[in-house]
Amino acid sequence: MKATIKIISALAMMAFAAPAFAGGVSVYDDGESKLKIGGKVFADITSFKSTNGAGATTNKVNAARIERAYLTAKYSFDKNWMMRITTDVTLAKDLNAGGKNNNIFLKYAYLEGKLAGKAAVLRLGQSHTPWIDYEQGLWGHRYMSKVMIDTNGYDASSDVGIGLKGELADGMVGYWATLTNGAGYSHIDRTGKTMDFDARFGIYPVEGLTFDVQFRNGYKGTKTFVANANGAETKNTLMQVMATYGMGKDFRVGANYATNKKTPTATATSVKEKAMAVWAWGKFNESFGAFGRFESTKNDAVTVAKMTHYAVGVEYFPVKHVSLALGLDNTKATLGGAANGKTSRIGLWSETKF
Repeated sequence: MKATIKIISALAMMAFAAPAFAGGVSVYDDGESKLKIGGKVFADITSFKSTNGAGATTNKVNAARIERAYLTAKYSFDKNWMMRITTDVTLAKDLNAGGKNNNIFLKYAYLEGKLAGKAAVLRLGQSHTPWIDYEQGLWGHRYMSKVMIDTNGYDASSDVGIGLKGELADGMVGYWATLTNGAGYSHIDRTGKTMDFDARFGIYPVEGLTFDVQFRNGYKGTKTFVANANGAETKNTLMQVMATYGMGKDFRVGANYATNKKTPTATATSVKEKAMAVWAWGKFNESFGAFGRFESTKNDAVTVAKMTHYAVGVEYFPVKHVSLALGLDNTKATLGGAANGKTSRIGLWSETKF
């Protein structure tokens, strides 16, 4: 017991003594083997309001919340192999009879190995999907607004499976392809008859310029074995293109276009959604910046549904790894050309990490 206490105490002292950097705090390093821990919290205090199609207020909330809290541990076995575990604390209503609504998910738990340097990197376990985390890195403001395919539910940010990614031609070409269960990290217990394919391919011809395409195809865990018959299956096919340009941490602008087709097996009648987004952010100096994004989604159903969403804000960076934003987030929906509801949120958002 005394030995265990000494080890824990030593690790704690190393954690507080070690310098912080983007990616965590080093708590153990013996040359090749390294252990890092990191954390990230999204918090806000906002005024929220929702209205129905007639314009009547259906909900109004003025409150603070912790939207997300992540804790990450990364262990490098050597220069080629590592593992990662990340937990995700989020809000989940009616979690249990006691009324508690904080839920802890396992966001990432994977093994990664370089099979051929950066040209071929294997991922096995519960890992990032190829697109969402990548675009979030370019967008840089997940703490206030998700990226489009995450908002629309076209893809999950994490799933269980196997993947291969890499960089070719001195980093001018990048790829990432995965086979996953398909239902996302919040439903890893589902087992389907097939696995989903998800891939991103990118070209980066000059510094700061990116061109990426995505293709995703599968049933998101809905194709299950039910007495040799088809269950409530829905096939989802997603295609997306994105172009961005920016210079380091100074600014970036981007545009996305995506189509997502849903085809239930029972009816064989598909519904396709088309979505587009434009977004940008920039820094005025080391302490202040601004950002904004606009998204529009429309389907081809008999009764056409349309959604528009925008988020804008100004940022303040009081210290490294802390971002504060005063902003406005607004979503408007129409159904068959008539108003079908609106939500708006205004207030203060924050991201804190180590």
